[in-house]
Amino acid sequence: LALRVLSLEEKPPKLSDFELRLQKAYELRRSVNSDETTAYRLMNGEGDLLPGFICDIYHKVAVMQFDGSGPYEFWDQEWLAEWILKNTSCETVYFKPRHDSKLASRCWGKEIKEELIEVKEKNALFYVDVFQGQKTGFFLDQRENRDYIRSISSGKSVMNLFSYSGGFSIYAGLGGAKKVTSVDIAQGALDLSDKNWKLNQLSPEKHETQCVDVFEFIHNCKQKYDIVICDPPSLAKSEKHKEAAMQKYIETFAAAAKRVNPNGHLVMSSCSSHISFEDFQEIIAAALSKSRKRGQVLRVSGQGSDHPYPHACPHLRYLKFVDVVIL
Repeated sequence: LALRVLSLEEKPPKLSDFELRLQKAYELRRSVNSDETTAYRLMNGEGDLLPGFICDIYHKVAVMQFDGSGPYEFWDQEWLAEWILKNTSCETVYFKPRHDSKLASRCWGKEIKEELIEVKEKNALFYVDVFQGQKTGFFLDQRENRDYIRSISSGKSVMNLFSYSGGFSIYAGLGGAKKVTSVDIAQGALDLSDKNWKLNQLSPEKHETQCVDVFEFIHNCKQKYDIVICDPPSLAKSEKHKEAAMQKYIETFAAAAKRVNPNGHLVMSSCSSHISFEDFQEIIAAALSKSRKRGQVLRVSGQGSDHPYPHACPHLRYLKFVDVVIL
């Protein structure tokens, strides 16, 4: 990024100004933070006028991250941690360096003694690995979309591609799916999805896992399902990778479309900020054309309300989620 805007006022912001921003962000999450949801995003960088600063809450643990070396060097981690411990119900603040960073992790407040933290999300239960898990441990931005999957899964066979720790899988199970298959390249993630399945007291025989390269698997898979969920990792890390990423999405979604039963659901998602909603519509049209399928769009959505973005920065509405019924 060329720059990050801290303020549009004539004078530089003071510490008290940042305190007000933190408090406002906390107040905005009151509709999300509840007895039935104990995992949510507390601070969302530019979306909360706190450029480059991310903080996710997992029950009593807050996980901080910074989007690059600039924000890390600008923000006072000690001050942020003290504010969170004082003003929220969190007992621990954990700084988790990004995967491409050489910075050391750090902890304030109580020590995290358990390897996995148990949280609730719309009364669904999950174990979160804040130490080894992707991002801060869980993909909180898909909460509303996972709940949508619960609403359409009754009596359905479901395949969850790139399943990670089984977020969509658990919601499908809670929605009454007759069989759920979680597919991921990481055995550790699949083991965690099995633990999450058991944590929700779902029938073990209704969940199976496959540890494979998903991009290869989907082209060779022969079985068909009533619902196929395809949420690949970010394929466009920068603008120069966009064209190749779009082609990869088209190929992957086209292969997934062929695995959907007639009148079944093909659920596609992308977290690549360089892929716009318009790009994503083009990808879906091209993928269905490539698979020689026709579709009926039922749902188009993005990230949850705890992931706000400035109206002047629509590219920060990065998450795309589309459910298409394959005719």
